[in-house]
Amino acid sequence: MLLTLLAAALPAPAPAADATPPSGQLSHVFSDAAGGERSYYVALPANYDRNKRYRLVVVFAGTDTSGREMHEWFGAGWRPPEVVGLERWMDDTVFVYPDQLYVWGDVTGWALGPKASPYDGWHDIRFAEELLAQVERDYSIDTDRVFATGHSWGGDMAAVVGCYLGSHLRAIAPVAANRPYWFGSPASDADCTGMPAVWTFFGRDDDHFGAASPDGLFGKEHNAFWTARQQCSSRYDSNGETRDYRGCKTGVRFTLYAGGQYSGGGGLRDHQPPDYFLQAVSQWLSGF
Repeated sequence: MLLTLLAAALPAPAPAADATPPSGQLSHVFSDAAGGERSYYVALPANYDRNKRYRLVVVFAGTDTSGREMHEWFGAGWRPPEVVGLERWMDDTVFVYPDQLYVWGDVTGWALGPKASPYDGWHDIRFAEELLAQVERDYSIDTDRVFATGHSWGGDMAAVVGCYLGSHLRAIAPVAANRPYWFGSPASDADCTGMPAVWTFFGRDDDHFGAASPDGLFGKEHNAFWTARQQCSSRYDSNGETRDYRGCKTGVRFTLYAGGQYSGGGGLRDHQPPDYFLQAVSQWLSGF
């Protein structure tokens, strides 16, 4: 009995130095400014090796969507094996899918900085900043290859962190985001840091924003913001629906995609990315 009690009192052995760090649904207590305890989903590459350095891709969820759901949609693909996800296309990459915390009215979404009334506040920018630091402590991350993407309200958040936390990021790819009202009116890059490359995706016939965004207006406004910030020339090379701008400091692309190119489930089908998005953006990010 004494031996049993002594054994129970001993601390659990520390994990082996080469043990795989935790993945799946996780939580951590961040600062009060970042919302306190927050949750996120982590997907590690097969045969994770702490002696290697991995790319990091942060994927921000859209309205009322969890990080796990984004892992199942963007990460896995929406019609595998025909349309496979980011995790299949990108080897040697750690994926993090943060969960939203704050509710406005009856919807859950991201706080988009000081100019984003009524969805304003610094708390989710602080969360993203502290999450990046936490992930870089917990996993073997190449800090020169950190990226962000997201869809709809998550696209807003990808663009916002690309500005306010741009010094932490190599490239961003916002998809189907709202107009860039969260940079002020008129839009200003005065608060932006760093200069990540940007690839904006937006639907010409987006059926979430509808008549408010005729012929992809909101996407064009995004593109105008980034091309001005990066001092691109007015010249570009076209490849189908995508324009590559010339003379930019780190790179700007803009895809204005036609409707009817999404084969997954759900409504607002022209608000969803085209099927080629997952492969195209994976190849672009892998090139950095």
